[in-house]
Amino acid sequence: MSIRQKKLAIETLERIDDLCADFEQKWQTSGAPSIESVIAGEDENFQRDALLAELVVLDVDYRRRRGETPAKQEYLDRFPDDAEAIHDAFDVGGKPAGTFIPPSIERLAELLPSLQIIELIGAGGMGAVYKARQEGLDRVVAIKILPEEFGHDVKFALRFTREARTLAKLNHPNIVALYEFGNVADTYYFLMEYIEGSTLRDIVKSGGLAPEHALAIVPSLCDALQYAHDKGVVHRDIKPENILLSVDGCVKIADFGLSRILGNESQQDLLTATHQVMGTPRYMAPEQLEGTHNVDHRADIYSLGVVIYEMLTGELPIGRFAAPSSKVEIDVRLDDVVLRTLEKEPLRRYQQASQIKSDVQSIASTNNPAYAETLVTGAAADATQQASAASVAQQELAGRLLITRRELLDRVKVSLQPLFHKQIVQILIGIAIIILGAQCWARNTHVPHRLISGVILHVYGIFLIGSAAAICTRIKRIDYSKPVDEIRDNLGHLQSVYLGVGPGIGFPWWLMWIPVCVAIGFDAVMHPNSLVVSLVVGVLGLIVSAWLYWRALKSDDGSRESWRMKLSGGSIAAASLALDEIENAQIR
Repeated sequence: MSIRQKKLAIETLERIDDLCADFEQKWQTSGAPSIESVIAGEDENFQRDALLAELVVLDVDYRRRRGETPAKQEYLDRFPDDAEAIHDAFDVGGKPAGTFIPPSIERLAELLPSLQIIELIGAGGMGAVYKARQEGLDRVVAIKILPEEFGHDVKFALRFTREARTLAKLNHPNIVALYEFGNVADTYYFLMEYIEGSTLRDIVKSGGLAPEHALAIVPSLCDALQYAHDKGVVHRDIKPENILLSVDGCVKIADFGLSRILGNESQQDLLTATHQVMGTPRYMAPEQLEGTHNVDHRADIYSLGVVIYEMLTGELPIGRFAAPSSKVEIDVRLDDVVLRTLEKEPLRRYQQASQIKSDVQSIASTNNPAYAETLVTGAAADATQQASAASVAQQELAGRLLITRRELLDRVKVSLQPLFHKQIVQILIGIAIIILGAQCWARNTHVPHRLISGVILHVYGIFLIGSAAAICTRIKRIDYSKPVDEIRDNLGHLQSVYLGVGPGIGFPWWLMWIPVCVAIGFDAVMHPNSLVVSLVVGVLGLIVSAWLYWRALKSDDGSRESWRMKLSGGSIAAASLALDEIENAQIR
């Protein structure tokens, strides 16, 4: 069994983590520390072996950065009794193979009997998140777990322990709170605050983020990052997926799992497995992409700049990108703020997240065309504080409006799904009728009534398919990221098409059953005594239906819209109702 596959207690992992962090700090402040001096006091074999493997990884990494080429044999000579640990340290593999399959709700309920597991929220290669209820405290929580095989791997367990201890240090209204962490039956877990709402990614993707809403979100993000940075914590993976907007309008940063503990300003980041580049490439600062070890809190500032740019423009600042004001109508002074966060050199960026907040709020609270200064004092500081207080309400309102808009537009989309599915069924029916009509007339061109019946069915089937395709196309053309007025217009066009083709589909059925009977071989319907009565009843029914339909749509007593909505069916009526709610809430 590999050293890193041995099961260690949380207390042991924390002890190894602390010793490794101290070892890194000595490398960065006082030259090359001795591995022997660190492991000298460790008596327990499991703890000593795992610690030695991690220390060798760090030692090799720092020596390579100094231009040295440390070899495995050198460490084997220094630690002849610990060959297994040395081999394990030089083995950079060890990641469990195969696809992670999240445990079932029943299985997780067995592992954590004090929790009522409600549902699986999401899963990835490094874990899964569940929604649950903590019955003793009567609160809904989120559970994040690592794959069970990681419970046997000290390297991953150390990383998990570091993440948990980092999160436990953070207590801020704009950061997802950690309640508890631990392991049970080789499964490590977090018990965290559950956020009812949406990710910023969902909102940006929907196109429902107006510039003023985006700017109202920024101060909360700055507050959370400034707090974390003051605590010595860098997030290292700021992106829309890790920013949550709750239904009550609160902005929360989630998943500090890739964060690193910082020392003072001159120290480099401290974490075991330092050879790994962590983060999401599209949002990573240049120094992160280069894999350097000089990454500090200013990497978060760069990532925040990418997020702000994307919130404002809907695009990522890749390559030679344009200033935000050239893509969207915003105060041109914001260009300087955004571009400053995106400076390639860390020294040229904002040095504190709080500075971004001050500039954004100063610009938002004044019409002065001059650029706002980053450092505000005196009367300017008072004005900024007032803007900050007003911004809290704006942030909450922005969050509520964004969540409400998304939920209501989801209702519009879901409301139209039954109509779309009915059109698919209609297309299949149309195909069946075309086939029925074709076999009727193609084999009986010498029999007039069969030829005529087959052609009628053939044409009717084509009309069924065409009308259904037209409605499906209209449904798919609705872009829910557009303004509500445009969505309303698209829904109106869909309604018009539906009402236009409806009579052509429904009314002919007063007579269509006659050629259907002929096509399936029931020729008795063509007997004069039956045919005449059928035609009379069918024509009268068709005329009366068409007249009532026309009267309902042309009524001038104020009930025309009501009748149009009734004749449009439940799907369009429900979608229209959801749009009414959005407009009544004055959401764009």
